[in-house]
Amino acid sequence: MKKSDYALGYAMALVGAMMFSAKAIYVKLIYRTETIDAISMLALRMAFAIPFYIVTAVILFRRPGNVRLTPVQWCWIAGLGLLGYYVSSLLDFMGLAYISAGLERLILFLYPTFALIIGAVAFRRKITRTQYIALAVAYVGMLIVFAGMCGRSGARA
Repeated sequence: MKKSDYALGYAMALVGAMMFSAKAIYVKLIYRTETIDAISMLALRMAFAIPFYIVTAVILFRRPGNVRLTPVQWCWIAGLGLLGYYVSSLLDFMGLAYISAGLERLILFLYPTFALIIGAVAFRRKITRTQYIALAVAYVGMLIVFAGMCGRSGARA
């Protein structure tokens, strides 16, 4: 890989993280100014996103050497997508009606730890010493930030 490819990758990751983090702020602003519920807002979000998913799917489907999925596999993917994207986004949007955007971001930053714990339980993977240290650092950091939020603003929306 060329050095410019790495720079492009880092830039895309940075912009993506910034945009993802801004989502909660936009949702909170919409809740303040508009009378819209979480389901309607999520429907709008998905309506705007679907063209990008379709274009990506077509491009990836046409790649040479692409693995062809069976209808059963497509059903599993659709079910997991519905559960993993729609339900989690819906609960996230509904939760933002009650908690602050900062607290919502803190909860989302714990997702990797949930994946690690689920992997250890479901697949019987041993959590390494380094991973335990990372878990401890992550949760201590979250507790410090959360304590600061509660002390400063009462963790209100």
